[in-house]
Amino acid sequence: MPYANLGDVKLYYEIYGNELELTDEGVCEKPTLVVYHGGPGIDHTFEVEFSRECAPFAQVILVDHRGNGRS
Repeated sequence: MPYANLGDVKLYYEIYGNELELTDEGVCEKPTLVVYHGGPGIDHTFEVEFSRECAPFAQVILVDHRGNGRS
């Protein structure tokens, strides 16, 4: 599972889509969206469908807040 280690804090994240895309003109960089879920006590699973729909157009990074979900 992917985690970002920030000092004594481990944050879980998932990435949908690629940062780079091959086109007829060469390699293009796609925009990156960082998505944080709503209030405490939940995780990013509500945003997964949105992220999958956006993945062809942007790289989407979902992050679980500290102490929520798998963080």
